[in-house]
Amino acid sequence: MKSGEPPRSATPSPAYSWYVLAILTAVQTTHGIDRAIIGLILEPMGREFGLSDGRLGVLAGFAYGIFFAMAAIPFGVAVDRFNRRNIMAAALTVWSASTAFCGLAVGFWSMFASRAVVGISEAAGSPTGISILSDYFDKNRRATAIGIWYLSSGVGLAIAFVAGGAIVQNFGWRWAFIAAGIPGILLAPVLLFGVREPVRGGMDASEYPASNKLATKTGLRSRIAELLARPGLAHCIFAIILIATGIYGMSTWLTTFLIRVHGMPIADAGLLIAISYGVLGSAGGLAAGWAVDLLNRRRGGFNPVRTALFGAMIPFATALTGLGTVYFDNLGQVIAAMLMCGFFSASYNGPVYSVIVHQAGPRLRGLAVSLVQLGANLIGVGAGTYLIGAVSEAVGGTRGVAWGIGFAMIFVAWGGLHLLLATRSIRIGQQGTELAAAD
Repeated sequence: MKSGEPPRSATPSPAYSWYVLAILTAVQTTHGIDRAIIGLILEPMGREFGLSDGRLGVLAGFAYGIFFAMAAIPFGVAVDRFNRRNIMAAALTVWSASTAFCGLAVGFWSMFASRAVVGISEAAGSPTGISILSDYFDKNRRATAIGIWYLSSGVGLAIAFVAGGAIVQNFGWRWAFIAAGIPGILLAPVLLFGVREPVRGGMDASEYPASNKLATKTGLRSRIAELLARPGLAHCIFAIILIATGIYGMSTWLTTFLIRVHGMPIADAGLLIAISYGVLGSAGGLAAGWAVDLLNRRRGGFNPVRTALFGAMIPFATALTGLGTVYFDNLGQVIAAMLMCGFFSASYNGPVYSVIVHQAGPRLRGLAVSLVQLGANLIGVGAGTYLIGAVSEAVGGTRGVAWGIGFAMIFVAWGGLHLLLATRSIRIGQQGTELAAAD
């Protein structure tokens, strides 16, 4: 503990916990801005650099996702062992500066390099944030806290597409990148000097005494094996990877879809996506986290089976409304379907991540979230974004991108099936634990 720093308590005050949540949500919002901004500028950047949809898909997806994935596990190990606040502050500085440097790109490869650095540094965001929050909020409040924290994705996307759309239209796409990087650079000192590192596992140390000891004594391979052996965890991880494949790919290509298919100006398309995936996406994420916590409290406390089942219903609604967005010809119907899809798009985060951190325990949370992020970014962000571009190129014509987005919705529904399997696995595990206790 640093001199002059207040003593840490295993149970921080509610007011301070909510203050930390606000700071971490602001930090993760810059993460969302810096990740999403490229989706707005694919069309003008592609024209300037003379890039095909396939190469644009590489810049939006693989250039970010592959390097994110390479950094995910090292960051997950570091998060479980070192000061998480310091890791996040350093990563925040790097991803913000790298986003600004994207505005200086002179072609495909210089943009690729800048996006790669953004991906590497942003790999630290989710494991540090969720691990810290899990030590500020107990299991009966975590879904709400994580749901609020994941407002950052929607808010970040809204800021990127509304403010970014105005900047692109008036000053060009390069200034949108530069403006996107500034908030994180300013916020980094606030995080470093304004947030205390919490006691690791302080909120639930008594519930996981054995796993706490095991996780600090085994190697990485054994820790991953132990993690994936815990009931339902592997299915939850696969579910998020599959859902991310559809959701991130869709949100990245929607601006292009609206411009090409419906002739919408870039600023108007950005505003519509900001309302759908920013405002309504944030509202949906908050509502789902609050609703599942309320349901659990009224049914006797947190139950991972009930929570996973709640989360499993959301991807099916997302896939159905996503298909409607690209199927309808009437613009009014397209907008209605997009608004509904946006509301559901991030709603699974609070319920599913609360199950993951509960099943993982305090000493494996960083690794668990890093495994999720590795798959979600390598396969979801990387392959999902590229997949839509490749399908668009293969189909051709103005509606090629619609076929790509529609195909990606299959992965979202597939994720919902894995959450149903997670529910079953956790229930079987609970029954086994009860039988063992009875013996």
